[in-house]
Amino acid sequence: MSRLTFIAEAQATIIVTIAYVILFVVTFGALMPIQAQFFDWLPMSISLLFLPHGVRVLAVYLYGWRAILYLLPGHLVTWGYLRVFLESEQGIYSALISICASFLAVCLVFRSWSSHSDSQLRSHWLLIIIAGAVASIGNGLGHAIWYGSQLDATWITLMLGFFIGDVSGLFFLLLLLIAFNKAIRQHGAKSS
Repeated sequence: MSRLTFIAEAQATIIVTIAYVILFVVTFGALMPIQAQFFDWLPMSISLLFLPHGVRVLAVYLYGWRAILYLLPGHLVTWGYLRVFLESEQGIYSALISICASFLAVCLVFRSWSSHSDSQLRSHWLLIIIAGAVASIGNGLGHAIWYGSQLDATWITLMLGFFIGDVSGLFFLLLLLIAFNKAIRQHGAKSS
């Protein structure tokens, strides 16, 4: 591996990790407490705008199979936070299930495990949302199988809540990314 390749890989890992951790903190530290004020009947484990799911799906879309490695540090940091501060009982395998579900969903929808250009976001937005929905279902099923959960009404309700939060979080991030790319292109056109 050349030095430039190593630097590019390290930068991508840092960017994805920082994005995942920051959006995790925003979701748990700001959005979920606000949500609890309006939807106090929802369990605190359900976020109606779960932004980290968007990072997972978009990382796989943009980086292909390498996103698995880029996502792992952020998942480990947030798993440690949940374990230590919120006394979560989820094991370390939860991170792997979430990453693998996102990777497999994007591969399935796009029929490829290679990366895509960020310039294709506008034309691929619907496929990205579909991949995010498939990833959310795969993530829920993976966790249910791993933890031996019963597929009952409670599980289906939780799965629906996670699905809504995952897809809305991905949609929100996708809109931001498309707007950001558009602003950069417009700025570049004005500079030329």
